[in-house]
Amino acid sequence: AWAGGTWQAGDRRPVGAGTRENPLRIGFLPITDAAPLLVGHAGGHFARQDVHVAPPVLLRSWASVTETLMAGEVDVVHLLMPMALHLRLGLGADTTVVAWNHVNGSALTVAPHVRRLTDLAGGTVAIPAWWSIHNVVLQEMLRAEGMVPVIRRRPRASHGEVALVPMAPADMLPALGGGTLQGFTVADPFNAGAALQGVGRIHRFLGDVWRQHACCVTVVRGGLAREHPEVLQRFTRGLVEAGRWTGAHRGEAAA
Repeated sequence: AWAGGTWQAGDRRPVGAGTRENPLRIGFLPITDAAPLLVGHAGGHFARQDVHVAPPVLLRSWASVTETLMAGEVDVVHLLMPMALHLRLGLGADTTVVAWNHVNGSALTVAPHVRRLTDLAGGTVAIPAWWSIHNVVLQEMLRAEGMVPVIRRRPRASHGEVALVPMAPADMLPALGGGTLQGFTVADPFNAGAALQGVGRIHRFLGDVWRQHACCVTVVRGGLAREHPEVLQRFTRGLVEAGRWTGAHRGEAAA
């Protein structure tokens, strides 16, 4: 029987998820928010909890992440915190949040000529999704400078307007380098990549604006939580261990 988060001696665990025959499936976007999930798999943290996990599946946009999860093609994803809330509370999706993946690690990166936020007037800044902390914090930053965020129309520099557009993280850096964007806000490695390639510079870390804000959370199918709670508990233990290891071995994790 399941009691107090542990299995009593002699009890038989349900089968069907997290086994060698039916491993858990993870979907991820190539950003630092995915680190606990990727390290958990590659570093054997899930395996040490007796949870079999298939090689994580690379996805390219937040739309793909949500659609893949809701279609049941994966069991676990990392998802923007506001998006996770919208899925469950706004759309009624059968999903469960089990952990925070990432705090503080995003930034606002701007074109080299932008020295102050007001230099963005008349320009376009990309966000990863409307349902994101990035959107919330960026709008707060702009309004604090007397600027006006606008959507779906050309911004007027004379009115201090800045156009916001949702964009897949992988598309942001080339768009900044090509002049389509004057800035973007997202997690790494894209901020660091812009600086290293000389096409942008980090203007401000979002954690300096909203300390310890949740960027991404780990979300699972509701069926996994209901039908295999013991598997999910062991998976979550492995996720926590992976997060602790990553925090203590940042260089090795980045490599």
